[in-house]
Amino acid sequence: MVTTPILVPPFLDAAPAAVRPQLASIVDLDRRLWAIVAEGRAAWPELAVDAKAVVEFVARQATTELAEAALDGLRPADLYLACACARQLPAAIAAFDRDYMREVDVALSRMRVGPPRLADVKQLVRQRLFVGGGTAGQPTSPGKIAEYGGRGDLRRWVRSVAVRTCLNELRKGKREVLADDDHLIAQHAIAADDPEVEYMKRMYASEFKAAFGAALGQLGAREQTLLRYHHVDGLNIDEIGAIYRIHRVTAFRWLEKAKELLVRSTLDTLRGRLKLPANELDSVLRMIRSQIHLSLVRHLGGPSDNVADVAIELDASELEEVESS
Repeated sequence: MVTTPILVPPFLDAAPAAVRPQLASIVDLDRRLWAIVAEGRAAWPELAVDAKAVVEFVARQATTELAEAALDGLRPADLYLACACARQLPAAIAAFDRDYMREVDVALSRMRVGPPRLADVKQLVRQRLFVGGGTAGQPTSPGKIAEYGGRGDLRRWVRSVAVRTCLNELRKGKREVLADDDHLIAQHAIAADDPEVEYMKRMYASEFKAAFGAALGQLGAREQTLLRYHHVDGLNIDEIGAIYRIHRVTAFRWLEKAKELLVRSTLDTLRGRLKLPANELDSVLRMIRSQIHLSLVRHLGGPSDNVADVAIELDASELEEVESS
């Protein structure tokens, strides 16, 4: 009689339903799971975490890519510590504070956060990592540390959380997002618009929205993030320069290039779809430029809190490890 490996059932039960079949088909899955647990315990022998809890922690962040790789590429030592922290083990959090919280200092120093504010942001980062939310009568959810997937260096992942937390603080009071482009246009009419531009807005409103969305989707990740920082989050070029560790002039050039790419791509899409005559192109171009800020607020308005998309804010040498975590 064949017995079910002890770690496979809890691992599969905790995994997202969509990837369970792929995970279940991994050859020697039980052996691989035990190898992850063993490596984690070897790295942190002072932390006692049940093997079932460790594999459940790994499973919750499992992806199709991880299943296809048969769990190769995971970082067992980092996962083991993150799991212990998510379970609120005092020794684990103490180890994290000792060995990993310095990464917050690294991230914030790159953003030129001064000593008076540094302590406050560090405390916010720590709360975000280890203190989850909850509702009345419901158990408190784990902090963000429970979202660590083990496919990138935990140190760099912590830096990305610090960057996002700091950006959240910067954007407070700087952003107002309305729900509809038409409402935005009505509330923020551009006085400089001439009658031709107003006519174009009325005539091509739906086509413009579709073309703008398509053009925005064609931009690279960095260009989209630059535009969101400036037009949605309200960050100025000095603040953007601090994030990327570049001169304010360079930040300005990056931002203007991203904007121009978006404008030209939108124009090309509209020209192709509407077969516009040459004498209307100038007016359409002015319409696009007049609406770029409002449309970016609409399309990029919700502040992303996905740690993975902060990878582009970090040093290029750190990109590979962070972007997959």
